[in-house]
Amino acid sequence: MSELYAPVQLNDSIRRSRGLLPNAVGLLCELIAEVTGRAPERERVEHVGRFWLMQACDRVVAESDGISSSHADAVAPSSPSSLSARSRLLERFGERNAAVCVVEPYLKVPILTELSAAVRARRVMHWHSTPRVDLGVSAAKTSARQSVAGRSSSSDRLIEVLRTRVALGAPMDLVEHHHTLSEWAERHPMAGLRLLYTANAHQSSTPFRFVSFSQRRRGGKLLVHQHGGGYGIDEQHLGEDCDIAMSDVFYTWGWGRPDVGSRVRALPSALPPRRKGKRRRGYLLMSLPVTSHVYRLQPFLMPSHIELCVNETVSFLAGMSNSAPITIRSSGSQSFPMARIPDTSVEVHTDDLSESGTEAAARSTLVIHNYLGTSWLETLAMNVPTICFVHPEIYAPREAARPYVDALARVGVIHHSGADAAKFVNQLNGNPDAWWNSSEVQEARQAFVARYANFSDHWLQAWSEEFERLLAE
Repeated sequence: MSELYAPVQLNDSIRRSRGLLPNAVGLLCELIAEVTGRAPERERVEHVGRFWLMQACDRVVAESDGISSSHADAVAPSSPSSLSARSRLLERFGERNAAVCVVEPYLKVPILTELSAAVRARRVMHWHSTPRVDLGVSAAKTSARQSVAGRSSSSDRLIEVLRTRVALGAPMDLVEHHHTLSEWAERHPMAGLRLLYTANAHQSSTPFRFVSFSQRRRGGKLLVHQHGGGYGIDEQHLGEDCDIAMSDVFYTWGWGRPDVGSRVRALPSALPPRRKGKRRRGYLLMSLPVTSHVYRLQPFLMPSHIELCVNETVSFLAGMSNSAPITIRSSGSQSFPMARIPDTSVEVHTDDLSESGTEAAARSTLVIHNYLGTSWLETLAMNVPTICFVHPEIYAPREAARPYVDALARVGVIHHSGADAAKFVNQLNGNPDAWWNSSEVQEARQAFVARYANFSDHWLQAWSEEFERLLAE
C-alpha cells in the first residue's frame, strides 16, 4: 500500500484495526493475569483499556501497511498531577451531593464564566476535578511481560505483532496496577453518583475510567460529550467509536447516528467568546500538528498526510500576493517548518501564543486552516471569516456530511489545494467581510454549524434541562 493513504485505503485499514480490537482485549486480559497472578474481568478491561488498545491496533495495522509507526509506548504508571488553581476553585462551589458530577468539560470560556455556571447549576451539577490516586513507585514486571510476548497462539501475523505491542507496551496503570485501581475505584465517592459527565477525562485519565466503570456497575450513567473535530464528519473516527462504546449517552455538536439511536444525541457546548479589543490587521493560518510518527489512523495525524499538508501550505503562501501579514499558529508541540516557506512579498511569521487560539481567531480579518480538525468548527461557529484547504487524496467526508461540506466548497470556504485557496483569497482584495457576509455563504455556514458545530451561549440551560430529564427517568 502506498504510504499516502487515500480515503478508501484509509477506511479499509481502519476497519481492519477495529476487527483486531476483540483480540487486543483478550491479550490484555491474558497479560494482566500473567503479571498479577489474578484473572481480570474482561468487561472492566475493555472499558478501561479501550482507548489505548484502539490506538495500539491502529499502529499495528499501519506497520503492516508499511507506514512507520510511533516509538515504543511508555509503561510507567501515571502519577497524580497537582490540581490547577482553576480546578480547585471550581470544586469549592456547588453541592457535593448533587446528582451530576462534571469532570473535564470542553469549555473554552473564561474562568469567571465557568465559575458562574458552576454556581448557578449547583443544585443539579457539581464540578469535580479528575480522580487521582498515588500508586507509589514501582517497576514493570518485565519477565512476565516478555513471557506473554513470546507466546505464539495464532497463525495471523497481525495478532502476533499485536501481542508483542500489548505485552511490552501496555501502560502499568492497565496491567501491574489493574487490580489495585479496580479496588480503589469501588470505594471512590464518584462511583455512587447517578450521572457522571465528561468531555475529556474518559480518554485522558485511567483512574477516571476505572471509577466510571464502577459507577456504571452500580446503575449510574456515564455521559460523554464530543470534544474535538472529525466527529460525525470523518468516514470513521477513533474518538467517536471509542466514546460511543464507553458511554451510556454520547452528546454531539449537532449531528446524530440513526444506526445507534437515542444514545447519540445533540447537546450544545459553550460558544468560545469573541474577545473584545482591536482587530488584528492580518490573517491567521491555523496549522495541523506536525509529527513524524503514526499514533492513530485518522486524516492529518499521519506523517505522509502531514507532509502533503505542509506542501500545500507552502503552495498557499507562495501564491499569496498583496496580502495582509500572515501569522502561522501551529497545533501540537512541534511548530510549522518555517524554513520551507519560499520568498514571498507577504509578511509571514509565527504566532507568539500570547492569547488562546479562539481569541486570536476572533480578532483576525480572516482565518485559514490547512486541515479539518477542531479549530475550523470553532471559527465557523464564531462567524469569523474562514477558509480551509484540504487535499482530496487525504480526506473525503462520510456520506451524511458530504452535502454540507460540498455546500461550503461551492461558496469558497473549502478548497482542494493551497494554490486554489491562495487565488481565492487574493480575489477578496483584502476585504473578506464582503464575501463572508453574503447570503449564500451565511446560508451554507449556518446549515453546517447547526449540524456539526453546535456551540451556544445558552449551553448551561440546555445541560440543566437534559440532565434533569435523565434524572427523572
